[in-house]
Amino acid sequence: MNHALPPQPLPDDVMGEQWQFVTVPAGEVTHLFEHRPIPIQVAPPDRWPLGLGLASTEKVPGLIIQGGRRSRRLAQWVQAQGPIAITAMATDPGGLILEAADDRRWVFATFTDAEVIQSAQMYQMRQRNCKGLHFLLIQPDDLGHTASGFWLLQNTALGSPERTPQ
Repeated sequence: MNHALPPQPLPDDVMGEQWQFVTVPAGEVTHLFEHRPIPIQVAPPDRWPLGLGLASTEKVPGLIIQGGRRSRRLAQWVQAQGPIAITAMATDPGGLILEAADDRRWVFATFTDAEVIQSAQMYQMRQRNCKGLHFLLIQPDDLGHTASGFWLLQNTALGSPERTPQ
């Protein structure tokens, strides 16, 4: 990914309310997300964890954003950007960067808390362990009953999108 363009702030009308790092065992990603009625779902077959040859117990990192009433608008906006990856900048201050099509980048969040910085480091390490695979889930609240958008993303700077020969 070319980082020639500086990351831009998210438009105010699509800001989420809360976010959190999460992990899901690779063997459960398909079960949890493949058949859920999620209005925007981008999960190409070559990005499902087991298809990438990941062990079923490998922890796939993800980011969940609770968007509240803006959840659907945020999901539509993310989809329009052509999301490629979510990168965590594990520095002080740190941040979450949406890497998008045409080398555009957007700041999802910033943070200075030492515990969050440590979580960001773990998120990036888990991406490397998963051939760059990670996910973004946008939902209205933390109840998990509904979701507005789900993307299986792959940071190709950390892992190759091609399958390794068996």
